[in-house]
Amino acid sequence: MNDTSNKPNTVNTPDKRKTSAFPVAVALFVVVNVALSYVLQATGANKPKQLSLAAVKSSNYETRGEGPWVWWVARTYLSQPAPDVVILGSSQMGSAVFSAEAEHRGVNVDTCDQREVTRLTETLKKTAGLNPKVFNFAMGGAMASDHLLIAESLFKGDHKPKVAIIGVNPRDFIDNSLPSASATDCFHFLEPYADLRNLAQVSYNDNFGYLDYLIKRDMPLKQVTAIMRGDTPPSLANQPTFTNPEAKGVLNVDKKLKKPVDTQVLQAISGSAQDVKRGQWLIPHSPPYLFMDNSAEYIKRYKKPNPPCLAGQEAYFAELLSYLKRENIKTIVVGMPSMAKNRALLPTAFWDEFRDYLATTSEKNGAYFVDLFDDKRFVETTHYLDTVHLNRWGGAELLNIIADEMSKQKEFVAGLPKTDNTRTIRVESIAGKDAPLWH
Repeated sequence: MNDTSNKPNTVNTPDKRKTSAFPVAVALFVVVNVALSYVLQATGANKPKQLSLAAVKSSNYETRGEGPWVWWVARTYLSQPAPDVVILGSSQMGSAVFSAEAEHRGVNVDTCDQREVTRLTETLKKTAGLNPKVFNFAMGGAMASDHLLIAESLFKGDHKPKVAIIGVNPRDFIDNSLPSASATDCFHFLEPYADLRNLAQVSYNDNFGYLDYLIKRDMPLKQVTAIMRGDTPPSLANQPTFTNPEAKGVLNVDKKLKKPVDTQVLQAISGSAQDVKRGQWLIPHSPPYLFMDNSAEYIKRYKKPNPPCLAGQEAYFAELLSYLKRENIKTIVVGMPSMAKNRALLPTAFWDEFRDYLATTSEKNGAYFVDLFDDKRFVETTHYLDTVHLNRWGGAELLNIIADEMSKQKEFVAGLPKTDNTRTIRVESIAGKDAPLWH
């Protein structure tokens, strides 16, 4: 038998240098984070950033002349003087407003940056003697949470509107394909500019997402990259989102195409999943009557009337109305119309609770709720593109109703500019005047 009693034991002997280095590294990590925390608090660098036109233009989207819808919307809004009225909504509001606006102007409207709503302005001139400038924020796939992000990021300083019109329908709250509020393009792009501390817990679909948020928020070393980026918005490149799950770049469209086609119109209204550029998604001014039954799509979206994202979207919507009230922005909430077969996809109990939630939340926050969900003024045989989206005739009817409802609320429109009867006022879109040098 071999005698090993005098041999040193090298198997389990710890390396004292490595053992002593670990607590030193931990202590150094803590000290650096604490020091950075004091610096960030003293300088205010850990507070929400300010989104400016210069910041928006400093992104690589400006150089390429193409980008996601939220970039186009922010760029266009900040490139113009503050409007008096803003319209928020998803593709349901977008289809109605863009289609009616294109017909009113008599030209094809580019959904990238031609977002002034002269059709509503002209109607308010005739019905109430008002002459407000109106901006359309509607984007395909937008959720209630996205509306808050837009408001907190853009309705500031000299770009604060006087009135907000918010179009809502069930899909804005219960889309079963939405994992969470944090899954959208708007969230990734605008989150640095909004204060979401009170909504963080309902913004993520799992504990890991929320934990990652807390680490980024409370660990200064994690904030270094964002601080070095300055006020420039984060890029959505290679970032899968709700509206762009495959993180695709710009969609190539035939350059010889000089006029919009039916498939383009539907995609322009619903929101392309790729980066877009001027001239790609045009809304024609006088398309023929077309109808597509999209019930199969909404059967999937409404599979469960109480999906996990509902509580979060309701919390975001309540905060949106509260924020607008604090900023003294008068608010009209419009329950958007849809066809009976689409409404029937959801049980009566859901509709009762949904209507009550919208009415109660609106009243609590000083907003005016207009319920058009099953309004008979929208004719199913002539006013719809599909079971939820209005065409140019339905869009014109919607804007007429909104103008009428605004006129009834004298305190809502008291601050809007009035028509000057001593001279002719021509309302024109100024989109494109601040355009970069690309084609």
